[in-house]
Amino acid sequence: MKQTVRGRILIKNGNSNFHGDEILYISVRDTLRHDVDCIELGNQNIRLRKGQQFPVDYECTYDPSKAHMKFEQIKSIPGGITMSARIERNEQLLFINDTSIPLSTNVDIELVKVD
Repeated sequence: MKQTVRGRILIKNGNSNFHGDEILYISVRDTLRHDVDCIELGNQNIRLRKGQQFPVDYECTYDPSKAHMKFEQIKSIPGGITMSARIERNEQLLFINDTSIPLSTNVDIELVKVD
């Protein structure tokens, strides 16, 4: 049975001047498998508009049954199920979250500019 996480995407230290060809990627991930790529449980992609203002509201649906072990068990382990967000333009990374963000019902994610 799918579940949903909602929240807002914020830009640290203000806003940015978006051109309208950027994409905001949000995902819920099983990140407990230390030396193996994470398992994506769900995602949402949002095309940003020219002059987009932040915060941006999101709603991301995910499937707990995709986790590599029982979801409630892995969720109780710090770093087991996390959220990730980034903004790209033409596959170039512009913004990303720089902290581990645990999954909850409502999660605000702050992004930092990539230098």
